Amino acid sequence: MASIPTIPADTSVEKLLSEVMPKVALEQLTNSNAPTELAGTEITMAVDISGDVYSYTLKDGSKVTFNKGDIASAKLRLKISKDDMEKMIKTQNLDMILGIQNDLNKAKYNALNSLKGSFVAEITNDDGSVFKIQAILNGAMEPSSVFKMSAKDSSALMRKETNPVNLFMSGAMKIEGDMGFAMGTQPLFT
Repeated sequence: MASIPTIPADTSVEKLLSEVMPKVALEQLTNSNAPTELAGTEITMAVDISGDVYSYTLKDGSKVTFNKGDIASAKLRLKISKDDMEKMIKTQNLDMILGIQNDLNKAKYNALNSLKGSFVAEITNDDGSVFKIQAILNGAMEPSSVFKMSAKDSSALMRKETNPVNLFMSGAMKIEGDMGFAMGTQPLFT
């Protein structure tokens, strides 16, 4: 099972993305094969929280650089409303955010480089509220898909306790939109 830390519920969005996320990424990468598998590579990611952008660059699977502000041509761009991000922190539903760098390997790197399109993860909490996280891969908005699942199933997916195929086949994950693109994203979650 992948190790994703618990973050205090009163953590600010700024602190989560500028301090906690780079630290968690470095810890997860240090305890993985990423430095060996990703030598000579670079992955860029931007997280847009209602217009405030936090950027990350991973070089050689071991060096994480953080900058407040945008980054040109990010391979992965996440968009989340500030309200949703604050609710995710308060309810401890951060697996989708903190689990991104979990188990990075060459297959995920290759999938990230080759995929173009976007998807929205609609994650339903026990209280019925829904968080939406939009992921834009390599700057492309099309094709697009929507993944709908519970917070519990999202957490299990990011912690590697299940996989997208099992969630979909059991009906725990519903997919709308471009099914071919949705299936192409599977390596990012396995």
